[in-house]
Amino acid sequence: MKLDFPDLDFQMASVFTELVRWFFVVLAVFILVRAIRSLMVSKNPVEVWAYMHLRTYKTDNDGAVIDVQEESVPITHWENVIGRSKSCDISVMDHTLSRNHGILMRDGKDGWNYRDLGSKNGTILNDKKISAGRRNRRVKSTGQMSHAFKIGYGDVLQAGMTEMTLLPISLEEKNNNIAMRRSDTQFMSAGPSLAALTLFQILTAFQLWISLGSDYIDEIALSIGGLMVVMWLYFGMMRMLKNTAFEIETIAFFLTTLSLAVTGSSAPESMFKQFASAAMGIVIMFIMCLVLRNLSATKVLRWAVLACAVGLLLVNLTMGTFSFGAKNWLSIGGFSFQPSELVKVAFIWVGAATLDELFEKKNLWLFIIFSGYCFGCLGLMGDFGTAIIFFVTFLIISFLRSGDFSKLILMVGAAAAGGFMILRFKPYVANRFASWGHVWDPDVVNAAGFQQSRTMSAAASGGMVGVGAGEGWLEGIAAADTDMVFGMLIEEWGLIIAVLAVLSIVTLSLFAYRSIFAGRSTFYTIAACGATSLFIFQTMLNVFGCVDILPFTGVTFPFVSNGGTSMTVSWAILAFLKAADTRERASIAVKAGAKS
Repeated sequence: MKLDFPDLDFQMASVFTELVRWFFVVLAVFILVRAIRSLMVSKNPVEVWAYMHLRTYKTDNDGAVIDVQEESVPITHWENVIGRSKSCDISVMDHTLSRNHGILMRDGKDGWNYRDLGSKNGTILNDKKISAGRRNRRVKSTGQMSHAFKIGYGDVLQAGMTEMTLLPISLEEKNNNIAMRRSDTQFMSAGPSLAALTLFQILTAFQLWISLGSDYIDEIALSIGGLMVVMWLYFGMMRMLKNTAFEIETIAFFLTTLSLAVTGSSAPESMFKQFASAAMGIVIMFIMCLVLRNLSATKVLRWAVLACAVGLLLVNLTMGTFSFGAKNWLSIGGFSFQPSELVKVAFIWVGAATLDELFEKKNLWLFIIFSGYCFGCLGLMGDFGTAIIFFVTFLIISFLRSGDFSKLILMVGAAAAGGFMILRFKPYVANRFASWGHVWDPDVVNAAGFQQSRTMSAAASGGMVGVGAGEGWLEGIAAADTDMVFGMLIEEWGLIIAVLAVLSIVTLSLFAYRSIFAGRSTFYTIAACGATSLFIFQTMLNVFGCVDILPFTGVTFPFVSNGGTSMTVSWAILAFLKAADTRERASIAVKAGAKS
């Protein structure tokens, strides 16, 4: 049944808009500064999972033992490289060890496995040789690792002149792990932020009602009201699961509220679809968090995720439709979506790897081949902006996996050559680059630079606090609520809120970077860094493209731009950040107070 509300008196509406736009800024500062501060102040604590007791023998030229050095090294990661290199997690001052000798890895059942990395002298486990060593092999080493061998507490690994005994932590230390995670964790109190965000959402609904009139009251009430209900249900469910950290989700819910407002201003009939996409993304994020708790299952599912991504892009190439110069839309049963957005989740999932996989070249080549397939499909679709985002994410993940700058330089060179080819054979893309830095020129302003010049003009009229949601004029420009949404944010919400939205994305990136040093598995840290690099570079292209600092590439602002697939994927990608968060009771992706 359609709701029936009268239009407000024009004078009263004007007074409300004039007052509330200042109050919006106060609420936004309160909500986002609290969340940002909490994420920056809180620590990702380092946890001790076991100890490795080292006994290294020093001998003279005749092989007689002249000294024995002993120490116990705490094991603070699930995956640990053992070797003589100072960069190893367990670094041993023994010249008979290889630089990277072997890997000690924790499984999901509180057990441990050891794999030799094709070391020079091999490894002995409890007097049983499990790796012969390169110098004792008849054939040249292929660099392949040995099989994983189960190692229990009290078992002795002998590598070179060093005996290594795996020791458990005491019950007291297990409790200290939990206590340390709690003491290092200072969450913001979620209640005040959620109350302020709820008030922000209610006032946004009233402001849109004023601007749009009663014709769209159903869309406004169902969308913003639905988001409030979902937000409080999510918070209640997290509290039932004894998770109390809510900063990341607070940021995401705030940006999603802005998205509903932007959508209502430009395409009010699409508001409910945008809300439904956000709700779907929240459900997917929750499911992904549950999956990511089990690293073994996560690695197995990677193959299914990869196959789905390959199939989606192939279907998009054969059945996709063109929009704004790119064949990146697929319509099935009247429902349209962008497969390339969904593939972002798969790209991160496939790119992340556990420590043992980082030393196997076939795993890196699999990711390189998959990446090349994605770049090729995006090139054929003409989706140049998304291809750039994928490539930057590829560089970040590749460096985290290999640490090799020289290969990255070659990749950048190859990408530059590919970029020139695209500019040569894709006139639509070439026109965008030609207008870069010249959008105010008379010959450009009414052609390729029209959107950017209008966007900057509208942004200038918004000032510090904006003209009010639904009161701007930029919404009449093509792609104002998607690729040019940063300009629309400034015009209707003001420079302060627009900058805070950008700082929120930057904060998520900094938080992911800090998680590297306390990450349980390289899979989680690589995935988190890949996810936030995708977020931050996508934001940079949107923001700087709008104001002509960078070429306009036509990409969306995460969580904010109007677009169902983009919204769903933005929420789904948050699961990778939650999985890397080791703070006590911070995420359903990490079992609170448990062993794993």
